[in-house]
Amino acid sequence: MNNSWNKKTIWILVIAIIFFMGGIAFYLLSMKNHHYSMGSQHHAQHLKQHEHDEVNMPGLQGEDITDQEVNDLKQLFQKNNEIKRLVENIPNGIITVTESDNEELRSSIVDHVTMMVTRLQEEKNPQVIIQSPTLHEIFKYYDEIETEIELTEKGISVIQTSENPEVVALLQQHASEISDMVDRGMQAVHERMMKSGQTH
Repeated sequence: MNNSWNKKTIWILVIAIIFFMGGIAFYLLSMKNHHYSMGSQHHAQHLKQHEHDEVNMPGLQGEDITDQEVNDLKQLFQKNNEIKRLVENIPNGIITVTESDNEELRSSIVDHVTMMVTRLQEEKNPQVIIQSPTLHEIFKYYDEIETEIELTEKGISVIQTSENPEVVALLQQHASEISDMVDRGMQAVHERMMKSGQTH
């Protein structure tokens, strides 16, 4: 009788322990999912705030950037549908032509491109909030990139080359990212940042 009672007691204890451990595991999993969900919602809300602020565009600020550069970037994003861009990938780099029929916008394009070329040559990364990781990497190889610029009738042409295949890949990737921004504006930036987990 005692043996039977002891066996029942042991089984009850075992079942109780299993339920207890299962409860703890469920709680921990629930908390993890909750934190992940809250983090994702917070990031999405944060991006949405910037997405709707198409006037001030706080994401265009940076650690080392002038007011004029920010204003040029605003022009490029707010009037992206007025920009025409051609990109050709060549074995050792890229050839790009960026133009606009809008005279004011054309000036912003030329100013932005020439300033970025100067920054690259001087290794002065502007660290703009929405800047892509690709551009950060390009600045690390500033001394391995040759750049030629030429003004066109309605904009500017740029040839960038490198003997380093990794740098060539970075240049081509960044050119593609810029073309996407020209096509879709700030929406392209938000989607890229969401995919990469990049935060403002």
